[in-house]
Amino acid sequence: MDDKKIELKLEGTTLYVTLGFELTVTNSDALKDMLITYQRQDIREIVFDTTDLVFLSSSGIRTIYFAQQEIGHKPKIVFVNCPKEIYDTLQITGISNFISFVEDERKNGQTDHAEAADAEWQEKFEHIRQKQLELYSANNDVVVYQMKLGQTDE
Repeated sequence: MDDKKIELKLEGTTLYVTLGFELTVTNSDALKDMLITYQRQDIREIVFDTTDLVFLSSSGIRTIYFAQQEIGHKPKIVFVNCPKEIYDTLQITGISNFISFVEDERKNGQTDHAEAADAEWQEKFEHIRQKQLELYSANNDVVVYQMKLGQTDE
């Protein structure tokens, strides 16, 4: 299952950003670079389609904050179909204070296609979650090992 690419599309004063499964250190700089090309334009609203988003790292949050602060004239930020886990993270960080959250018919429709998309999303979520847990565990093992040996990061 390939990760979906980030896509940007400008319509009038609204910039539409379609996110893939992750917004992390691996792709947030690329998104920031894409956003910079719109920096001097009259952008009033940035709409992030987060339908497929399953993981948002701190670098992804910084990129969203950058979009709100540096693109256009402090545009309105909208998240479409934000998964509950992502919403909870944004609430904890306080960044949800300047984001509007909306649902569209793609998420609300209860068709076979919507159920298949939900199953695909859940499968991708579990895969990414496991990958992040393994990374976290590996990093903690190194820290614990260093602590046992009395080593430092220097």
